[in-house]
Amino acid sequence: MLEELKQDLVELCKIISDREISDIALSALKEAARITFQMKIRDIFNFVKFVVVGSSRLMSYLRRTIKQKGWNAPGTWWKDAKEGFKKKLEQIKTIWEQMSPEQRVDTLIDFVIIVLILFLVGGGFDFEGGLPDTDLAFSVGAHRNIFTHTVLLGLTLEFTVRFLVALATESEKRGYRPRSEFLRAVLDFAKKHHGAAITGMWLGLFVHYLKDANLLARRTKPYTGITGLSMQEHQRMLASNAFASAIFGSDIVVNPMPKSNAQTN
Repeated sequence: MLEELKQDLVELCKIISDREISDIALSALKEAARITFQMKIRDIFNFVKFVVVGSSRLMSYLRRTIKQKGWNAPGTWWKDAKEGFKKKLEQIKTIWEQMSPEQRVDTLIDFVIIVLILFLVGGGFDFEGGLPDTDLAFSVGAHRNIFTHTVLLGLTLEFTVRFLVALATESEKRGYRPRSEFLRAVLDFAKKHHGAAITGMWLGLFVHYLKDANLLARRTKPYTGITGLSMQEHQRMLASNAFASAIFGSDIVVNPMPKSNAQTN
């Protein structure tokens, strides 16, 4: 395997000039930036649409049921909620049954990746540690800095993942395909499932930041390097970044049966 990788690197240097490598890197940077920006705008738009449309429908439903049922309306709400949940499960079941075997495998892989990355990034079952708490490696005084405990970390990670995938795609467009079967398999897997990894990363940050906010208590560890804010304001900052991370990782909620990244990204 190592020999094949070495041959790939030698062949790459022969096929692609330094100028072409720079062009590939620049194209990949532009593509990663474009997709990252578009996906975040889409996530925000979908959330706003969900809130506005959902709130309008909910208020209309509440007014109608109260007018029709009066004090018995809560019983109707509970009954309709159960029916709605059953219909959602039936919808998911129908979508699953209509999938090809390959699509089912890809969907299961996506869910496994999302769950694994969620816990890896978030910090395990207790959501302590993980990527946000890597700032502890620089000293306790660097803990909860503005980069590792805000969406800046997530945006950087998403951009990096999309850049690496775009880099592989741009290289293939210019005629370079790794000789190593292992490397080809890794690149193909990354192109197909990197969207699930990104979703899991955002959900992991959401849970970690929300726990760090400690909203049910009067105090939490504040951001380092930020002065002049009350403890409640530090808590709200952490909660706001958790909320934003949830929006940016909302594909798992909006699309409970993930599609391949070729279709969604």
